[in-house]
Amino acid sequence: MKITKAEDMKRDAYLHGMIYSKPGSGKTTTFKFLEGRTLVLDVDGTSQVLSGFPNIEVVEFDPSRPAQTMIEFYGFCKANQDKYENFVIDNLTHYQKLWLMEKGKSTKSGQPELQHYGIFDTHIIELISTFRTFKNKNIIWTAWETTRQIQTEGGQLYNQFLPDIRDKVVNHVMGIIPVVGRLLTNAETGVRGFVLRESNGTFAKNQLDNREHCLQDDLFKIGDVAID
Repeated sequence: MKITKAEDMKRDAYLHGMIYSKPGSGKTTTFKFLEGRTLVLDVDGTSQVLSGFPNIEVVEFDPSRPAQTMIEFYGFCKANQDKYENFVIDNLTHYQKLWLMEKGKSTKSGQPELQHYGIFDTHIIELISTFRTFKNKNIIWTAWETTRQIQTEGGQLYNQFLPDIRDKVVNHVMGIIPVVGRLLTNAETGVRGFVLRESNGTFAKNQLDNREHCLQDDLFKIGDVAID
């Protein structure tokens, strides 16, 4: 077993995170703020918003073979990891749908069967865990947002925004990703920013520094800030 003293451990200088929001709110545009060379897997076909930005390369996703395309993307990343500082998978919500649709093609009903959902849950956890093995890279996942109802111990009910990933696995996924941020736009100013701290209404987390929120262009500037 490899044992490391906690006092000798250093905070990661790279961000392994998930960003989520409703479609069309600017998730993909966030990638332009990454420093260094970036490789984007365009699962949902929205990469055109990156047109003209330097140091960004886009891999076209084949929706007819989602699982194999994802495997090939990981293989390419592993073989070419010295050429890139950032790997982006955009987005998991659509990938989930395409993966299940592919399984449905082999059933009599044309719909995925119960076993397929369990297989996907295992697959998505393994996928994220595998990408976490990359060292000194920013690994960014995106997802659309959804809501779930949560009941407190006192019986109070409230709706919480979170990434749109299957209920059975979403907590696990968010648990193994160090940073989960919800992208919001200020209705008055039009300025975009990320919520990085959980509240009753929003799932978010930040295990890299003490920031509770940040502007869109500051997401990848990891480091503690002064809090009044």
